[in-house]
Amino acid sequence: MSTPTGRGRRTIALAAACVAALVLGAVALTLGLRGGDPPPEAGASASSERSASTSDMSPGTSAGEEQDGPGAEQPTRADTPPPSAEVSSGPASTVVLPRSRPTRLEVPGIGVDQRVFDVGQQANGELEVPEGDQVDDVGWYRQSPTPGQLGPAVLLGHVDGESGPSVFYRLGELTDGDEVTVRREDGRDATFEVYDVQRYPKDEFPTEAVYGNTEEPELRLITCSGDFDSETGHYLDNTVVSARLVG
Repeated sequence: MSTPTGRGRRTIALAAACVAALVLGAVALTLGLRGGDPPPEAGASASSERSASTSDMSPGTSAGEEQDGPGAEQPTRADTPPPSAEVSSGPASTVVLPRSRPTRLEVPGIGVDQRVFDVGQQANGELEVPEGDQVDDVGWYRQSPTPGQLGPAVLLGHVDGESGPSVFYRLGELTDGDEVTVRREDGRDATFEVYDVQRYPKDEFPTEAVYGNTEEPELRLITCSGDFDSETGHYLDNTVVSARLVG
C-alpha cells in the first residue's frame, strides 16, 4: 500500500487481535474449542447464492483521541502495525466524517446486524477480550480512526465459540461490491463498499497493507479463518475484508 504525503497528516497506529486467542503478530479469532464445519473461506460467495446460515496482537499507540469503553470482541494474531503509520488528509473529493464512536455494524450480505463496543489495550499489551453478553458483538479498536474518518477503521469479531458460529462466521463470503454500514454515536451512518477480501496465514500477515496509510476513509473487518489447531486452540489464518466509504 502506498504512503500518501498530503497535508494535515496525523499519526496513528493500528492493531487487532483474534478473540480468546490473541497472539503477537496476526489476527486469528476463536473462543474455546470449535466444533462443526469450518467457516466459509474468502471468495466463498463468488457464486450467485450465499448460504442461509448465518489471539494475539499488541495494539500500538495513537495520536488520535483515545476513548474509554467496554471491551468488545476481536480476532487472534495479526502482525503488529507500524508504531507510527501516518495518514494524509486525503483527496479533496473525499468526504471525511468527524470522529464519532461506532455503535452498530450492518452487513446485509451475511446477515450481520450487531452492536459495536470499544476495544482497548490491556497492561500486557494485548487487546481486551469480549466476555459474557458481549462475546458475539463487534469490537472497534478505539485507537484506530472511527468509521468515516480518514484512514482504516478496524473492527474485529469472533468467528465462532463454544456455542457455535459467531458474528463474523460468514465474513469470508463477502465479495467486491457488498455493502457495509456502520451506525455512529453522532447519528450519522457511514456506508462502505467492499473492494477486497483476503485470507492470510498468520505468519505471513501483511501488516502494512492492512493497517497502512489510506488516502480516504476505509474499513477493515477482521476475523480468524482457515484450519483450526486443536492443540493450540487457534485458527491458522485470518480473513480481512477491506472497504471504502461511499456514503
